[in-house]
Amino acid sequence: MTASDRSIALRAFTSPEWRAAADALFQATGVTVSVMDFDACDLLAGDSRCGYCHLAAEIGSPGPLNCFDSCPDSRMGLARVVCRAGLPTLIAPVMRDTRPVAHLVLGGFVTSTRERRRVYEQMVARSVSEDSARLAVKALMVVPRRQAEGYLQMALATARAVLAATADRVASSERVEELRLFVSASQQVVTTERLDAPTLGAIAEEAVALVGGEAGAILRPRGNALEVIARTDSWRGSLGVLVPRESTAAGRACETGRTVVSPGGGTRTATLALPLVLGSSTLGVLEVRLGAKLLPLPPERLSRLDRFGRFIAIALEREDERVLVERSIAGYAQLNELAAALGGKTDIESVSRLITSVVDKSFSFEIAGMLISSWGRDHADVVVCGEVTHEELDFVLAEVAGRDIEVDPFDSVRTVTHRGAVIDGRRPRRDWSTAVVELQHGDLQVGYLFVARADGVHYSAQDHALLGGIAAHAGAAFGRAALFSRIRDDYAKTIAALSATLDAGERMPSGHSSRVMDYAMLVGEEMGLPFEDIESLRFAGLLHDIGKTGLPEEILLKPSKLSVDERIRVEAHAELGASIVEQIEFLKSVTPVILHHHERWDGSGYPHRLSGESIPLLARILAVADSYDAMTTTRAFSEKLSRSHARVQLERGAGTQFDPRIVAALLEALDRSALAGATGLLSQTAREGRPDLLS
Repeated sequence: MTASDRSIALRAFTSPEWRAAADALFQATGVTVSVMDFDACDLLAGDSRCGYCHLAAEIGSPGPLNCFDSCPDSRMGLARVVCRAGLPTLIAPVMRDTRPVAHLVLGGFVTSTRERRRVYEQMVARSVSEDSARLAVKALMVVPRRQAEGYLQMALATARAVLAATADRVASSERVEELRLFVSASQQVVTTERLDAPTLGAIAEEAVALVGGEAGAILRPRGNALEVIARTDSWRGSLGVLVPRESTAAGRACETGRTVVSPGGGTRTATLALPLVLGSSTLGVLEVRLGAKLLPLPPERLSRLDRFGRFIAIALEREDERVLVERSIAGYAQLNELAAALGGKTDIESVSRLITSVVDKSFSFEIAGMLISSWGRDHADVVVCGEVTHEELDFVLAEVAGRDIEVDPFDSVRTVTHRGAVIDGRRPRRDWSTAVVELQHGDLQVGYLFVARADGVHYSAQDHALLGGIAAHAGAAFGRAALFSRIRDDYAKTIAALSATLDAGERMPSGHSSRVMDYAMLVGEEMGLPFEDIESLRFAGLLHDIGKTGLPEEILLKPSKLSVDERIRVEAHAELGASIVEQIEFLKSVTPVILHHHERWDGSGYPHRLSGESIPLLARILAVADSYDAMTTTRAFSEKLSRSHARVQLERGAGTQFDPRIVAALLEALDRSALAGATGLLSQTAREGRPDLLS
């Protein structure tokens, strides 16, 4: 007998209706009727003993173990059994649907005078006085067997009616309770903005109450595992815990789409895992821990839980839709912000870093990034989240680019690991889920934008759409940056040609302006300046002496000391050069650099005698670059210094003529270039005949 059947049987046979029926039968016939549970070997109803029990044996209250030598079989049908006292009893099962939920025991009578005589003899044999035995036996009703069977059928009919009425009341009560739980859960779903863990935990409490469980949790698929997203207070476990799909009831329920009941082995609890199914999708699992004695759960309780499970699935789908809408809104906002931010980026490197940063913020991934294979670049910008092996990184890049990385590697790869690490030692995973879109500029394929993960979760159509939107902005931005780069190069070539005429006029070794540009850009790179500042140094280096175009050769090439008037004219070239450059719109940012590149750290320079930090940073950089090239090349009025001597002169001037920080940056960059075998070239301008930067 199930726990539900026993509960209904207890309610039915302890009800006033049944007690009244049993008393009426006794009053009318003299027979007693008891209701017993042979599965549990106990009495459900009937506290009156047969008239003979107190004389025949030391028997307390009636029950299967008191009334019979052994508890009758619970599968017993209609039968006649002799009780422990020797009286005949009739037994019949009370059925609910097709299941016996109890047995009626009819006793307190004999079926013939012969049986009465036998009982009398048994009593005398047990040392009962003849008078007492005669009185006891005389009190026994003689009920013919057929008549007794009729009484039993009357009792059975009444028992079935009482049981059915009680079951209806219980079902009605449970339906009302189910409706109350549905209403309560619906209010929580409707009134909350999002189905967070506390809200879903309260709904799980309602579900547990439906089946009389002890604790419960709601789990959602997360790749190859299930994540606990809500729990009741009594649940043993934490939110966010990942439960493996293999060898768990929840995992089997999720995979099969069917309810799974897992006994607790030697424990007193069992686990019920109900899949939360909507249509053809399993959105999660409701897991309930309940006492093993409640099993098997009656079909009606499972049906109620299943209905509640569909309600939870609808709520989860609603939450998923809300999240998708929010992500769409956030994605569009992200794209708008991206478009605005890209408008100020005019170089490929800055565009690449910004796009990589946006992808990093917009997606869940283990490897993400951008591959660029156009405009003379073959580069990969990669962000790693979590621990990824070198083999896995190469595998994903090869899959995205469609090329063998070992045979045809990228010219350069920049890997950002601020939220992860690239490691060795683990067996590489091959089950990667990727979202890849092409980067296009017009008909030109620039490269690829991608995200990848190996946790079993697949990217949605919305993820692909957002990645495509980012890629569309990126392709346009790369095209714009490439155009700006060509324009800057054209300007640089024109200005380089102009600076070459200035060098020739001053009879300096070819390439002075280009070398000053190189040194200045080298320092800017060493100091981590933004691209726009390095570009300003590029043009400032080429144009820093443009103000000397109005000076006569006798002053520019004078080998002896200049007169006061001549020095004034020479020093005016900074202001003249700034005024010339200021007339050109795209070079206006270079004006203060050219104007102040002869200021000194101690304030003794010209034209405005600025000192320290009041001198523009780029002008301080240009001053060091100009002086270093002047020291290391032969001029009309000075001899070339060796590299080591020039270093000494720079260090001596640090803190008086030069910003010490910039001197240190130049020397550090020169040392690094020498160590790497580099020349420090940072622009595409030709430098035929120029000396090595460190020679």
